[in-house]
Amino acid sequence: MRTDLEWFRTFRAVFETGTMSDAARELNVSQPGVSLHLNALETYVGYPLFERSTRKMIPNERAKLLYQEILHSLSKLEEVENSFRKKARGGRRTLSIGMYPSFYRQFLEPHVPGLGFNLIVHLEHTEGLIPLLANGAVDLAVINREEALRNVVYEPLGTTRHIFVAGAKTDVSAFRALDKSDKRRVVHWMKSQLWYNTADRTSFNYFWKQNFGSEPDFTPNYILPDMYSIIHCLSGHVGMALLPDSLCREAVESGLLTAFWEGYAPMQTSLYTAYRKNSLLQDEIETTVSTLRAELAKFGCTAG
Repeated sequence: MRTDLEWFRTFRAVFETGTMSDAARELNVSQPGVSLHLNALETYVGYPLFERSTRKMIPNERAKLLYQEILHSLSKLEEVENSFRKKARGGRRTLSIGMYPSFYRQFLEPHVPGLGFNLIVHLEHTEGLIPLLANGAVDLAVINREEALRNVVYEPLGTTRHIFVAGAKTDVSAFRALDKSDKRRVVHWMKSQLWYNTADRTSFNYFWKQNFGSEPDFTPNYILPDMYSIIHCLSGHVGMALLPDSLCREAVESGLLTAFWEGYAPMQTSLYTAYRKNSLLQDEIETTVSTLRAELAKFGCTAG
């Protein structure tokens, strides 16, 4: 088992602040992350370092000795680290963000060169972003729901409207001629088509159940990495998909895709920004969020 420098940083923060919550605020990470690091260090050294009470973390004699042993070395190492980072990056701060792959490519990727700070991008869906947000791996996330995470702030960002689209070579005349009150025939026609989707079928399954009263009992013909790939492969060809209007609007307007149905119960998904309270990267977060809001406004996808 190998040690991790972050364990010692966490230990020092707990030793100096006296509580897990204060240490988490100082390190700008989650309290579960602090607990995880401290438990790992105690497992490594082979003995407990604190007496845990309801309000305070009281260091024992072994903790006091360890603190004295690491304090100078840890401080010197951080000085070297900060000096190297400043020289290597010109003093620029680094923001770590997470969002849907297609959302990133549509709304943020074109602005990356002009942001004025360093950027680390994690492309995940909400389920994958929640743990990254909880453990402090991302400073800012765009997700589709609010999760009960300590010291995390949520703000409405906008909404997306999902529609059924077909490739330009798909004959949708039979669907348009259907009596839409006959859901059985509508479902039969839908299931007879070629379908494109991503591995994350959450939106599609929700839409289908909301409109037809059951989970879809068929598998997409093509499971692609993201919605941008779906648009690229489907444009001008045969097949269909459920896509956000803002993402496929350009392809629809150019005639490469046909928007043919919103469903019996149109589906809108709310989007939220999520970031930690009292973040040292607040300026960078506000710049990124403002950029996203401006892009969403172009498609009428505003919050509220």
